[in-house]
Amino acid sequence: MTSVFIQIPSYHDYELGRTIRDAMNKSSGENQINFGVHLSYYKNNDINIPNLNNIKIEISKAPNNLGQGTSRHIANEFYDGEDYYLQIDSHTRFEEGWDKSLIENYNFYKDLGLNPVISCYPGAYEYNENGLNILNDKTNVSYTDFIQELSFENNDHIPHQRAVANQYGNIFTRSVSGGSIFSDGSIASVKPNKDMYFWGEEILTAVRLYTHGYDLLLPKRQNIYHLYYDESKGERNQRRQVGQDFPKQIREIDEKSKYELANIIDNKIIGEYALGSARTLEEYEQFAGIDFALKKVYQVV
Repeated sequence: MTSVFIQIPSYHDYELGRTIRDAMNKSSGENQINFGVHLSYYKNNDINIPNLNNIKIEISKAPNNLGQGTSRHIANEFYDGEDYYLQIDSHTRFEEGWDKSLIENYNFYKDLGLNPVISCYPGAYEYNENGLNILNDKTNVSYTDFIQELSFENNDHIPHQRAVANQYGNIFTRSVSGGSIFSDGSIASVKPNKDMYFWGEEILTAVRLYTHGYDLLLPKRQNIYHLYYDESKGERNQRRQVGQDFPKQIREIDEKSKYELANIIDNKIIGEYALGSARTLEEYEQFAGIDFALKKVYQVV
C-alpha cells in the first residue's frame, strides 16, 4: 500500500487531535497515513491526541524546543521512508479523498517532466455559534504573490507573501505556504532549518526546495483548510499564542531566525540546512521575481 507521511508542528493547539482524526477520516482509504508530530505545551499538557500506532510524537514542555523550525525539524525526524510527504499546521481540516487528489496531482505534474512540490495557501475554516464552518470551496486555489510595499521591512530579507486570485491560470507559484506542502518522500531530506521561527520560514523553504531541484506548483483543487488566527475571536482560535506566553524567548528566536535567513541568502550558503546545488539562488530570483540584494519584488505573469 502506498503511504503518506504528515509532518505537524504544534504549540498548545487544541485542534491538533482533531486535525489528525480529520486527516484519517477524510483520506481515501487507499493509502497508509502516518504522522510525525512535535507538541510543545504551556505549563500543563491538556491536549487530546489519539493513541495510535501510526502517530509518532515528541512532546516538550515550553520553553523547550520553541520555534517553528525546531518543531518541524523534530516532527520531520519521524519520517520513515513513506512514499509521499505532506507538511501542514496543527489546525487543519481536509477535503474528502485529499490524499488521492494530491497524489494524482503529483503524478500529473511528474508526467509533464516536472519535479513537483505542490503548495498553496489553504482555504479557511472557523468556529462560530453554529460550530465548525468551512469558508472556502475546493475550487478556490490561490496563487502566492509578493507585494513590494510590505516587503523587506526594517531592511530584512523577507518578501511579504499574499494569496491572490489565480487570474492568469498559473500552474507555478512563486513561493510556498508552510501550512500546505506536498511532494514525494524525498523532501524529508531537505530538513527544516531549526533556526527559523515564523517570519521568513516560507521564503527560505521555497528557496531551498527550488535550489534542491524541485518545481513549485499549485494544486488543481483546494484539499485542506486552515484555522487562521483572529485575535477578536478569543477562545474560538483553539490555541495559545507562543509570543504571548514567552515574549522574551520568542524575540530572541525571531532575531536568530532573521539572521539565519540573511546569512544564507547574502552568502549563498549551500548545505544541509541551507541552499541546494541543483539550481542557483539567482535562478530562483529570476523565477520568482525577487532581487534580494536590491530588496525588490517584480510582477511575474
